[in-house]
Amino acid sequence: MDFGMLTDFHVRPGGSQPEAFEESFRQVKAAETMGLDSVWLGEHHFTPDRSVLASPLTIASAIATATSRVRIGLAVQVLPLGNPLRMAEEAATVDQISKGRLDFGVGRSGLTRYYQGYNIPYVESRERFFESLDIIIKAWTQERFSHEGQYYSYNDVTLVPRPYQMPHPPIRVAVASAATFALMGSRGFPIFCTTTAGMDELEARFGEYRRAYKEAGHPGEGNTTLRMPVHVAETDRKARNEAQESIMCGVRRAATDLAAVAASQELADRLREAANRPYEQIVTETIVCGSPEHVKDRLLEYRERLGATGVVMELNYGGRIPYDRVENSIRLLAENVMPSFK
Repeated sequence: MDFGMLTDFHVRPGGSQPEAFEESFRQVKAAETMGLDSVWLGEHHFTPDRSVLASPLTIASAIATATSRVRIGLAVQVLPLGNPLRMAEEAATVDQISKGRLDFGVGRSGLTRYYQGYNIPYVESRERFFESLDIIIKAWTQERFSHEGQYYSYNDVTLVPRPYQMPHPPIRVAVASAATFALMGSRGFPIFCTTTAGMDELEARFGEYRRAYKEAGHPGEGNTTLRMPVHVAETDRKARNEAQESIMCGVRRAATDLAAVAASQELADRLREAANRPYEQIVTETIVCGSPEHVKDRLLEYRERLGATGVVMELNYGGRIPYDRVENSIRLLAENVMPSFK
């Protein structure tokens, strides 16, 4: 199982933007030094109280020059918000700088305010996403190419630089709906998903992904990575006490953001209701938080029931866990959890 860490370049309450950059780069260095396999970057816009991570490829380039071993992933680059040919160039540049350590995670995000800020209708996001992804793959795999699409047109262009990895960096697609699991399985893409749906629902969706993957004739069973909040301390109670304020902040913020763009009032109410569950229920059902032994058991369950091949762990979910506790969590994972999966 691949152990990755997601850092969102959080802005702490009362903290400054320079402090957010400094702390997150320290966290990345700790992940490399302590032996995690990969570090992952999100993409956030217009939320100064939350994150300074608006340009993940720029930050990925900085990480590439500051590290030598750890892989660098995007979780995710929001494809409909940018020019796909430019993204292909920039991602290939990071792949060259890192000497082939880039994982290109992509999605379209459910946060409509990003689209409003860029003056792009969210109703176009699905079509823009797939057209952008096709263009990026063409740019990486063809010596020269042309494209005439609904949103983008290019005539006889060639990508410079070429990616370091051949034919291109691994592509991983964020999925949420049951239909998207099957679609990405049929196209043979590795996938990300969060654990908010719960184990039973995820088991069904992973089954749809693998069925579609096999029916399309792809080799093996596919590659599936779970993105989840994780916090580790010496005991279960200590871990849950350290993370409670931060986790509840993150859960409520996510529910508020998603309820605002829910397809129905019923779904919005269900999201808000889920966010108001007791803390102990949340950390039992959808958050991995506890002692090394507890965390190991939970991750083993995800691997055995879902066949997950990797985890991308949000080690400061909500952005309020004290930094020394975040670094302690990384150390405990590396020393007491990861060896059981190698």
